[in-house]
Parts: sequence; C-alpha cells; structure tokens
Amino acid sequence: MAETAPRSYIVHGRNIVTESVYRSPVQERPTGDTVDGITRWLNGKARAERSFARLIDEYSWRLTAAGFPLLRVSIHGGTLHPQYRGSPYVWFRDTGQTQKVMITYEVQDIIPYRENPVRRVREGGEILRRHLENNDGPFEFAVLTELRARGATDYFALPVASAFGFGNYTMAYVSDRAGGFTDREVAELTQLSECVSLLADMSTQKLIAENVLRAYLGPHTGPRVLAGEIRRGSGEEIAAVIWSSDLRGFTALSDRAPGERVIAILNDLFDLQAKNIAQHGGEILKFIGDGLLAIFRVDGEGAARAAEGALSAARETLAALKAYRGPEEEAPLRMVIALHFGTVIYGNIGAADRLDFTVIGPAVNLVSRAEAIAKSLNEPLVVTDEIATLLGGPLRSLGRHRLRGLNKEHELFAPLGEC
Repeated sequence: MAETAPRSYIVHGRNIVTESVYRSPVQERPTGDTVDGITRWLNGKARAERSFARLIDEYSWRLTAAGFPLLRVSIHGGTLHPQYRGSPYVWFRDTGQTQKVMITYEVQDIIPYRENPVRRVREGGEILRRHLENNDGPFEFAVLTELRARGATDYFALPVASAFGFGNYTMAYVSDRAGGFTDREVAELTQLSECVSLLADMSTQKLIAENVLRAYLGPHTGPRVLAGEIRRGSGEEIAAVIWSSDLRGFTALSDRAPGERVIAILNDLFDLQAKNIAQHGGEILKFIGDGLLAIFRVDGEGAARAAEGALSAARETLAALKAYRGPEEEAPLRMVIALHFGTVIYGNIGAADRLDFTVIGPAVNLVSRAEAIAKSLNEPLVVTDEIATLLGGPLRSLGRHRLRGLNKEHELFAPLGEC
C-alpha cells in the first residue's frame, strides 16, 4: 500500500521550545569504541553524569566512534509539568549539538496519532523502520521529509520500557550512509537502547522533581529545596523589595461568573503579572486567592535597582491589564499593587509535615497594610516611603498613614502620571 503525504501542520515556536543546547569540545569526543565498551560505560561511569544532554551527546559520539553510521539520535520521554507533555533530547552529527526540547500538550492535539511517530512508538509500542534512500516521498510522517532533505537514508525507532512506570521511551536512530543500517546494527542498537532506559529513568525522576518544585515554588526557591534546604525553621535574612497585589471586585466577579471562567481569568492575570515580575528580576513566592506575593532580591546591583525593576514590572502589569478582556469580554478589571523595601526572613515555615518556603517579618506585614490603604484611596499602585527614598522620584505623596497593627506612621506615594 502506497504511503500518503501527511497534512501540513503548523507547530508554533511556543509549542516546541529548545530549552538548552550542548556541544562537546571536539578534542573530548571518543575516536574509537565498541558495543561492549559502550555497554560497560552505560552500566558504569555514565551513571555519574548529572546532565542527560551531556550523556546523550557522549552516547551518540561513542556510537559513531564504534562505526554506527548515524546522522541523528533522539530519545523522547514524558514529564510532569503544567505546560509541557514531554522532553526530547536530540543529537545531530552534522551540527555536533545535543538539544533539550520541551513539547507542549497542544502538539498532541495538532498532529494526529497516526502521523506522530513518537506517540505511535511510546503509546502504541510500535517498532518503526523506514528506508528513505532513493525515495523523495511522500512520507507518512512529516519528520521523514525533513530528515530526507538532510541526507537521511534510514529511520529506525523503537520503544524502550521504563523501570519506574513512566511508560515507554521512544529511541530513534537515523542513518545517512548508503544502504542505511545493517540488520546487525539494528540488533545492537536495540540492545544498547535497553541499557539507556535506566539512565533515562534517573534523568526523568530528577527532571520531574525540578519541574514540580519550579512550578510550585519558583525558579529560585525550587532548586534550593531540591538541594536539601528543607529543614523547618531554617532561613536567612535578606533585603528585598516586596510586591503585594490583589484584584479589585473579585468577590463580585466570582459570584456572577461560572467557576471555569473565573479560573481562566485568574490564570490570565497571574500570567500577566508573572511575566513582568520575572522579566525585571522578581520571584513569585505564593498566590493568595486572587492576589500574589513576590520579592525582588537586592543583589550586587543594589536596592535602588531592585526598586526600579519592581516599579517597572508594576507599571507594565497595570498597562497590560487595561488592554485585557476576559474569556467573555468582561468589564475592565482593576488591580492594586503595593511595593515596600525591607529586610525579611526567607525560609521554611510551617507544620512538621507541611512546610511553606516563604518570607516573613514586619516588612511583609507592612506591604500588606499598604495594599489595603491603596484600595481605600482607589490608587492602583502605591509605594512606601522606603521605596520613595530609593527611587528619588518622580512620585506624588498620598500623605502619612497609620497602618493597622503598626505603631509608626508611613508616608505613601504614587507614581506621577496615569497607571
């Protein structure tokens, strides 16, 4: 039966993201190896390699040194991440690069199962072998057209089972030698792929832990917890600009709108804030209902730089909010943001078996009270006198206010111009 050409599917850059690229120095690449030697390496020294991209890179060069006629080597596995369905690693001989790629859930919807070789191998357990030499297509998989254009002659993909229940991995090998792979080479690649599975499991476990901690704790706090900073009561004193924000009228919105739409709106607004906070060096610590708490650490560039970054993030957030319309064109939403500079304790707080990695201290209480004053004054953005001192202007005074629970009065300020 003749193969039919696949449909043209547009997979946007936001659906396939190259997270990192590794290229080993030429002088460090092996120049000679054997199948037995690669097997010993996989079962021994390779287990100490912390970077799976480096491991796949060395594995591919070792195969090449052992005489395998490879153009490309790839391994595709699943992961646990709120945005990404899988995380392939892809090596090409002609570029000398190994890429770590993140694939969003939407790709699974864009490319049907029958035209997706990775899914057919991972989920269906198929072994795929396609000879590309003297064949310009059409091919059933779009990737084969791309590979053929790079000189590929043979495509071989097989499922490799996970020992830890993650499902199959898809191992794929592409040759550009005339005639492609021999039957012996296919058998040897199959044998070696089984040895790779344990290393892939180790990498997948580490990647899932990193993904989950980053998603729930942030890009700075997550790695610290993974590195072992999990003892209750442990913490450090840091100087930071503290951001506290809240959505105005959220109670009324949640009362009149279906739950699904409310969640969609909250996700949009949190995305909007998170983008600007991250771009200006901040880190979100927690979401509190319809509000969030974030910090901009003071590093070597100084407190004034952190304050400027936080103020820019706040201005850009409020500007973007004006242009936002929800899933069903809700009325314009309003938000209030308060900024304060102070010293906080950053660390593990909570019960023995349920901890929160956050900040505490008088400065956190103060920014929360400043946010409440901003609401009463109908101001979308207020900063405390400590922030005003760091910025030096241009700001307009909102007067001195006694903040609930605090003895000292504080002068609050708003930026000049419209926010």
